Amino acid sequence: MKTSKLIFTAACTAVALLSVAGCENAGFLNQAPYSQTSPENFYTKESDLKLALTSCYEAINTHKIPGKGNAQRGSYAQGLIYIMNAPSDDIGAATASGTDGYEMEWGSFIESTECVRDFWKVFYTGINRCNIVLAYLDKINLTESSRIQFEAEARFMRAFFYYHLAWNFGGVPIVTDYASSGMEPRSPLKDVYNFIFDDLEFAYGNLDSGSGLIPGCSINRFGAAAYIGRICNYLAAMKRNNTGADLALQQPLNDLSWVDAAAMTEKARAALEDVVNNSSYRLNEDFMANFRECSKVEQNIECLFLSQMSLSGSEGWWPNSYFLPTPASGGSDFPTAYGGRHVPFPRAFYMYVAQDPRRDRFFTGRLTEGFKTELASDGYTYGQPTYQDPNGVIDYDEEGNPIKDPVTGEYVRIPNPLYETPEQTYLATSGMQMCPGKFRLAKLESLQHTYQQHSLSYPLMRLADVYLMYAEALYFGGNEPLAREWCDKVTYRAAGAEGKLKGDEKEALYEQLRAAYHRDDFLEELLESRERELIFEFSRKWDMIRFNRIDAAIESLNSEYVVELEGKVDSRYLKINSTSVAKYAIDNLKANWAHHKIWLPISEEQTGVNKSLSQNAGWGSIINAQSE
Repeated sequence: MKTSKLIFTAACTAVALLSVAGCENAGFLNQAPYSQTSPENFYTKESDLKLALTSCYEAINTHKIPGKGNAQRGSYAQGLIYIMNAPSDDIGAATASGTDGYEMEWGSFIESTECVRDFWKVFYTGINRCNIVLAYLDKINLTESSRIQFEAEARFMRAFFYYHLAWNFGGVPIVTDYASSGMEPRSPLKDVYNFIFDDLEFAYGNLDSGSGLIPGCSINRFGAAAYIGRICNYLAAMKRNNTGADLALQQPLNDLSWVDAAAMTEKARAALEDVVNNSSYRLNEDFMANFRECSKVEQNIECLFLSQMSLSGSEGWWPNSYFLPTPASGGSDFPTAYGGRHVPFPRAFYMYVAQDPRRDRFFTGRLTEGFKTELASDGYTYGQPTYQDPNGVIDYDEEGNPIKDPVTGEYVRIPNPLYETPEQTYLATSGMQMCPGKFRLAKLESLQHTYQQHSLSYPLMRLADVYLMYAEALYFGGNEPLAREWCDKVTYRAAGAEGKLKGDEKEALYEQLRAAYHRDDFLEELLESRERELIFEFSRKWDMIRFNRIDAAIESLNSEYVVELEGKVDSRYLKINSTSVAKYAIDNLKANWAHHKIWLPISEEQTGVNKSLSQNAGWGSIINAQSE
């Protein structure tokens, strides 16, 4: 975690590589990078401070930090796609690798896992950049309104980095001095979250509802409110469900007994109510607009905060597209997910009824064959994988053996018994791989990057999530009827089929979906609604952790049969093929998962350099010197 004044050099240099959509027209991004400077001789005017604030946002998806040539494994450019989504009961990895993030989806990550190491370093780099901005607020001639705006944005970003670290590691060192030696010990979670709330509440109280200092990039007051709501709901659920209490006996830093669940719920309700009642954000009628590479304008209708990437080439760098949860491509017309490294599990697919328009958009086959191209509202062309096996599927006898025609010697094929729509592309009983299709990359003819790169802006906070978080706060606050109304708003948007259904047709489908998804226990309905809407957006893992369900969820995964269709389809079609990548991923996750992995380990790099850092329970030897 070592930081120093030298971090500032990278903070300035990184701006020249910035990949933030909406900032691409900002003139200060065209300045030459500074390579021989320090805070003491650089900050003389407001534009210098704006450059440093920009570097705080840039750290979200950076690919370089001081002392680390390629650090994207620890940012939203690559590594956090794995860390924040997995492990869960939604998605796994198609194959094994020690460096590509697969170990997160397999649950086999350890103290030396690269993306775990880089995550810590990248986010403390972001914290250090925020501390630089805050240190120089009173040393530059600023108007009072500008000074407050700089402070509010920098403190929000510092809270953003810290809450990611606290979510994943538990108690972490609190660093407020950009010239820190990096030798601070870990602080208890209570202190870390109090620090986070101090920063967030300052941001919430002082930001306005506009675009901020960096139009198109800056957080506003409603974004800060949404993060307050998310963190409060998380802490309340962790306390109510006693999550991690057994591990806190070994590592007291991660104790959550101090949390007042009712107070957290009320705090979440108030903050989220401000967003839903007073902000100008609205649900995109076309829900896929949130996930298309080039739909930058449409994303900003619903997304309160994004890991933003620019479509232009002026910043000089785009992340590698191989790591995105997106349909795999076998050619060079579309950016590729390289073999489809992310594998959705059968239970996630069959969580949707066939009539739900989200299912056949969020789960697809590959972009190698059987797909059509579509011109989206953003003016770019996207590939939509469709039914991949028009000849039907191989028939099996009662013993599960494939049947051959005695005359031709060819396998007997029948209409697919598991397909319910012509667009559906998943067949769990074959060796064919399903892909997560939620994030769509455009055809390359109008883009500057190569087929190995992407410029997708990854949603970090969407209004649909705010609605569902608000419903959760209302429910635990005692207002279940109103909670159901806000939960239903997300289902109602889905019933519009990307804006294609309106009026009576939309109402009819909405009533059909609402009836299919109704649960007498609203908490069960809410968690299922969150999974259907937010799948592959790092929601499911955290929902399962905070409600203390992740161990049972992973254990219940079935790699032998599509149990969700038992009693609905002839059982001989439900056995998952032994060569299926879904079976491979499930078996490895179940073999590797252990309860203590709800907290990431402190890497051996950090414990080696900073001897005051103690390790999390279950990871190597536990050293609690500073807490004894």
